[in-house]
Amino acid sequence: MRPSTKLKQQKIIEVATQLFLEQGYNQTNLDQVIEQCGGSKQTIYNYFGDKRGLLMAVIGRCIENVEAIFNFNNDENSDLEQQLLQFGTNYLNTILTPTMVNTYRIMITESQHDSSLADFYLSHGPQRITNYLAQFLQSHMDKGNLIQSDSTMACQHLLNLLKGDIHHDALFGIALPNKKNIENNVRLAVNCFLNGYAR
Repeated sequence: MRPSTKLKQQKIIEVATQLFLEQGYNQTNLDQVIEQCGGSKQTIYNYFGDKRGLLMAVIGRCIENVEAIFNFNNDENSDLEQQLLQFGTNYLNTILTPTMVNTYRIMITESQHDSSLADFYLSHGPQRITNYLAQFLQSHMDKGNLIQSDSTMACQHLLNLLKGDIHHDALFGIALPNKKNIENNVRLAVNCFLNGYAR
């Protein structure tokens, strides 16, 4: 793909994301997207197929942002607890951004009418990305730092401890915790996880 084409696609996705979040998916049309980023409907059709394809591209961009923090550098000289604390902080700070929260809301609403949207999100997002964390935890089980267990289940335990009620509250518009509260939540979650899994 030519750099200029990629830049055009990124611009369209950025504009669509902003419009979807500001006025809702159903209230946004392709003419509004074109008005802000230029080009034509044919350009959008060529790149994304239709508005639903554009929504999938927006969701895909969010998945990429989350995936970036799941790429662990398994440095044997790094302390496991510190790595988990850093991961937990990055994870919450990413999923609690207004863009991520609002995109998640749109996705939940629209997937009720289109199961392919849910399938796309689950297969490209949680079902794939969380494997990175599971593999990271498995490596520490193999090293003896964590008890031998089902690494996939351990992964889910850690993520659920980190999210707690914070993500749920965010989806319902409850004010987000400040930086200090997020750090405290992460520390408690990691301590709880290690109390159950550390040797």
